[in-house]
Amino acid sequence: MKKLLSIGVIFIASIVFSSCEKVIEFDLADSKSIIVIEATMTNNREPFTVLVSKTSPYFGTTSSELVSGAKVSVRAENGKAKYFKETSPGVYKLEKTLALANYWYIVDVEYDGVIYSARSFLNELVPIADFTLSYFDGFGIFDSGYKVNCFIRDPAGVENYYRMKIYVNGKLVTDEGEINLYSDKLFDGKLIGLVQHSAVFKKTDTIIVELQAIDKATYDYFSTLESISGIEMIQSASPANPISNFNNGALGYFSAYSFDRKPIVVADFINK
Repeated sequence: MKKLLSIGVIFIASIVFSSCEKVIEFDLADSKSIIVIEATMTNNREPFTVLVSKTSPYFGTTSSELVSGAKVSVRAENGKAKYFKETSPGVYKLEKTLALANYWYIVDVEYDGVIYSARSFLNELVPIADFTLSYFDGFGIFDSGYKVNCFIRDPAGVENYYRMKIYVNGKLVTDEGEINLYSDKLFDGKLIGLVQHSAVFKKTDTIIVELQAIDKATYDYFSTLESISGIEMIQSASPANPISNFNNGALGYFSAYSFDRKPIVVADFINK
């Protein structure tokens, strides 16, 4: 049985469009430590955050080491740098700063005499247009429950990339590190349904859907993780690393993105 609860939107090619769900966990085989940087900044007043760590020097031994004492800054292209404060070991934040769309931003992380730099383009916000909930009966090891899909009106004539994150009852749904990525390559300028596959929800759940408009570098970074997860199954001596937009051999990514968030109270939505 499949029950579709719609609020007046047209579902357009969602199965094809949603085929880019990725696993974000990966392993490294290397004889030395490598700097890993995860940097994000958004279009609203949430703090900009940079996480800095080092990989374990040998494959499969200990977890990553947090890096304290780095000098971290961000600037708009041709703009003045603003410096982050280290709020806890390896965690750097910049508060009360607003990023504007349609600009390139550059993050610099200086550590142990080396400067690691990456740039990211902050795209315009693409709002969530509508939602649907569909009931999934479940089978085998898959639980039954409600699945949520969101719809957007993709801007025409622009190459767009998206990431969808879902929070249930205030907690991010990770489902063992899966992430939903989308490209408008085949659906430019259309009303598009973004299908979320992995998790199911109960009538008592409150869901928040976050839709991020990301740039190509961020999309490429997460997309390459799928092939890395495949390498784990046939473990080679030197698995490839995901494509990073940082230079000087650093791993990780810098993503400047805009986002829209919308809540869904499942019980209220069903009873409409």
